[in-house]
Amino acid sequence: MQKLGVLGGTFDPIHAGHIALAREALRRGDLDGVILLPMARPAHREADASAPDRLAMCRLAIEDEKGLLLSQAGMAPGVKYTWDTIAPLRREFPKAEFVFLIGADKLVSLPYWYQAEQLFSQCGFLCFARSGVAAEEALDKVRRAGARIEMLPEFRTPYSASMIRLQSAQYQDAPGLNPKVLAYMALHSLYQPDFIPKLKTMMNPHRFQHTLGVRKEAVRLAGIHGLPIQKAALAGLLHDCAKGMSMKDMARLAREEHLTEDESTLTSGALLHAPVGAFLAKKEFGIRDEDVLNAIRSHTVGRAGMSRLEMCVFVADATEENREDYKGLAQLRRLSDVSLPAAVYRSFQLTQEYLRETNRAFDPSSLKTMAYVKGLMTPEEKRLLALEEEEGGI
Repeated sequence: MQKLGVLGGTFDPIHAGHIALAREALRRGDLDGVILLPMARPAHREADASAPDRLAMCRLAIEDEKGLLLSQAGMAPGVKYTWDTIAPLRREFPKAEFVFLIGADKLVSLPYWYQAEQLFSQCGFLCFARSGVAAEEALDKVRRAGARIEMLPEFRTPYSASMIRLQSAQYQDAPGLNPKVLAYMALHSLYQPDFIPKLKTMMNPHRFQHTLGVRKEAVRLAGIHGLPIQKAALAGLLHDCAKGMSMKDMARLAREEHLTEDESTLTSGALLHAPVGAFLAKKEFGIRDEDVLNAIRSHTVGRAGMSRLEMCVFVADATEENREDYKGLAQLRRLSDVSLPAAVYRSFQLTQEYLRETNRAFDPSSLKTMAYVKGLMTPEEKRLLALEEEEGGI
């Protein structure tokens, strides 16, 4: 028979502290595995993220963790106590002996848990010591009540789910999150305002799908290139928020708010929606982060001095999965995985070529952007760009 530890909780969200504690129990408790048991609606508090989201994050967090398992025994609707999970756990793991993991701060209340007597007959407990908690008297009382319990040394973690939620609300990539979990949070706007309903009213369905694609690709590229994932997701989500406005309304707003003095921009919807979008992101959505606003503002023609986050959103806009195939798209996608400056530069080259073929002018400010991003490239990046240029016939 397997001896499986059970670590229950809200996991709102799951973080490195949860994983480290499970590993410690696995090592010290003579266990064959540890089951993570997210509770859909725990008795002690409401969760911020939905039960399906928390379950999905747990699944991502343990994908590469040997000995860690996941149970849906706590996912049934309604308030659930530990006792309520025993029967569904037995259905999932019929040959297992269960040992629940708790902290010493829970010892005093343990004899008063819901259906405690029946619970003690069905499972054991591993209890981690806690600093400042005198466990000896409580431990004796719990054992007299029938609980089979073993004490383990204190385990500390620097991570806090409440702090992670607070940092995420400020679009910060909180430490202690598995990169896959962080990306999931960014793609679902967890612990942040939900802008999706409002965005849907501001653009047509086709544009909205493009927007989601840009957010997804911006998150992927940010992960590859070590950029702020939450900010990349936010900029990707809002980059086209002005696209649903008429040209007349955009131009009027741009002149009233002095968003640009460039006449070619003021007469082009393809260009004007970027600075207007940055204005709307600040006014209508409350965004104050200048790097995010710059990423929205410069996602069409870039700018000399653009940040890596700006490049990330610029490239994601050109390469997201919903884009219909065009000449050079495969090149841009290859380059984007290894060099954002090279991908930005190559994108401008392709635009130049297209405009020449259609007898249209190339925006002069883009030449300054091209010079800037090329100056950022390493020799290896320039070599990769040259190979793509050669293949593309430029």
